[in-house]
Amino acid sequence: MIVQEMQASLKKVLQTKFTDISPISKEDADPLPPAPYFQTELTLAEFEPISTSRYAARFRFRIVYMPVEGKPVATIMDEILESLTSLDVSGRPCRASSVAWERPEDKTPSEDGYFRAEYVIQMTSDQEETGMKMQTFKQGGGLK
Repeated sequence: MIVQEMQASLKKVLQTKFTDISPISKEDADPLPPAPYFQTELTLAEFEPISTSRYAARFRFRIVYMPVEGKPVATIMDEILESLTSLDVSGRPCRASSVAWERPEDKTPSEDGYFRAEYVIQMTSDQEETGMKMQTFKQGGGLK
């Protein structure tokens, strides 16, 4: 359930901060809406044991911004990086451990990159987890 809560929190912060830019998840992106939009993708979701009763839930998102003329990435870069620094996940504040703009190495300088945000929430094993068990994502979106 925490995975859906993280995705919903990310979507909510993008909708609230950028009311004129639609956020869509990569899984729901058929067909793609007209630009501008944010396409979000959960690229990592894993549990990392800290002690016998505590663990860290780690989430990494890739956020692609499809701009329109007059609103390139540079005009929203500072604002989106700032808005991604914290999320409210079911009433719990969650600070980002890493937020960045990345340009893929195989792209030319004129081609766009993407935003990356990583969040870590410390949890205890006595917290109730409902729904599916979390699995680790492989590169490209498949489950391990």
